[in-house]
Amino acid sequence: MKKVVISLRHAHEKNPQDYSAAIIYWYGILDRMGYEVKYYDYNNYNIDDLYQTIKDFKADYFIHINYLIGVHKEFDKLRELCKVFLLSSDAYRFHDSNLKYWIPHVDGIITFEGVKEWYIRDGLAEDSFFKMKWGFNPNTMCTTDVPKVYNVQHYGGLHGDRRPKIERFKELGVDVHQEGFLTHEQMKESLAKSKYSLCFSSNAIGTRSELKGRVIEIPSQTVLLTEEAPELDTYFDESEMILFSSVEDAVDKINHYNNNPVEYDKLLLNGKKALWNKNTVYHEWNKILPLMDPDYKQIDPIKILKEQHGEYYNKL
Repeated sequence: MKKVVISLRHAHEKNPQDYSAAIIYWYGILDRMGYEVKYYDYNNYNIDDLYQTIKDFKADYFIHINYLIGVHKEFDKLRELCKVFLLSSDAYRFHDSNLKYWIPHVDGIITFEGVKEWYIRDGLAEDSFFKMKWGFNPNTMCTTDVPKVYNVQHYGGLHGDRRPKIERFKELGVDVHQEGFLTHEQMKESLAKSKYSLCFSSNAIGTRSELKGRVIEIPSQTVLLTEEAPELDTYFDESEMILFSSVEDAVDKINHYNNNPVEYDKLLLNGKKALWNKNTVYHEWNKILPLMDPDYKQIDPIKILKEQHGEYYNKL
């Protein structure tokens, strides 16, 4: 059995009592896909300690999730021991300021297709780019069953043009329940209490459209109500989410589904099925691992889901 050390932040940087995003999306997966896994908490990063951890574990691969500013050159030392990969979910935001500097110091970069040309432009070999998508992690995102309390919900910051858009919803008669920073469990409960959750695609400063991680959080609990975003159509079609082109379009669609509860229930179920049947992290790693590990034997993600999460999967 091959061995992997995965470096990730265990606690959320704003709330040490909460999971980090890396835990929410990536924890507990490769252990079920034929690898022996050791997790390293990079809140306590020290290159010598990390080196010794990898050496003692006799790791074949090291995967660093996200990044640490200014330490990329130190990873050359780790490549004496095993293959080293960087997995980044913030490539759209931090490529030019940080992530491109990792290119000479890792064996491959795992990130979104939309930024591939940036990495190739900056010197990454074509066969060292590994395309990933956001993946639903059933170990951390299973459905919470609570009554619906809110009509439309939005959580997180109101950056860029989000605040005026939410005000426009209210002008058109649709109140948006706004949540700020939530722990992971609070986020799941708030989503589950809502009939719809908004996903805006503009980045924090409003300069480009991005695919948000919440596209695979929201449908686990409720209906995804989203603007168009890069690669969104590789996750869901319009029988599995509500795609809107303007606030007015969104309000029309909300009113339609609120007036047609059978159609709403079908849309809600379709979104959950889409997550479990084609958008889990098992599906994503099943595509990435053969490119990283020539000895990897592909698994059946649905079989794992039924074995590990039959209580939820069989309700779909």
